[in-house]
Amino acid sequence: MGIVQLVDRFALEATVRELKSYPAITLAVNVSGTAASDPAWLQSFVEYVREQQDVAPRLIVELTETAALHHFEENARFVSQLREMGVRVAIDDFDAGYTSFRNLQMLHVDTVKIDGSYVKDLSQSPENQVFVRTLVGLARNFDIKTVAEWVGSDDDAALLQNFGVDYFQGLHFGEPALDSKWA
Repeated sequence: MGIVQLVDRFALEATVRELKSYPAITLAVNVSGTAASDPAWLQSFVEYVREQQDVAPRLIVELTETAALHHFEENARFVSQLREMGVRVAIDDFDAGYTSFRNLQMLHVDTVKIDGSYVKDLSQSPENQVFVRTLVGLARNFDIKTVAEWVGSDDDAALLQNFGVDYFQGLHFGEPALDSKWA
């Protein structure tokens, strides 16, 4: 429908409103691949955040791995501008295929979110355990935080904690809800 950039802007503005209302929280907002490929949209995002400098250190911007690398130069500039304002940046849906850690290092991201397809039923997949353990070790060596998506069980959470994952997301910790838990 061609409205994803409007949805992204709405999400940013709603996130900033929440950050202003609740000074003790940190929130993340996703940027779609469509918006990440539009230099003018990215610049308007930066300008809006610059006007909201008081919340910038509590804002995390998530870019998908494929979007960040398909438009590498624009997104590297975008990430650099955000980081100058104190915004943290995460690469979402990180997996083994497309991105190298060298590119992550060049983007200067703070966090990688391990794609949930590697985390789901992790305790049942020795192959995924090797991948996740290796990824977490590499991230730690580059001083990049890790988030495991789709954590669904005590066994998976225990493995991830043992591997050194920094943060967890998934139904194991609670179902998505429309009401904010911090309000």
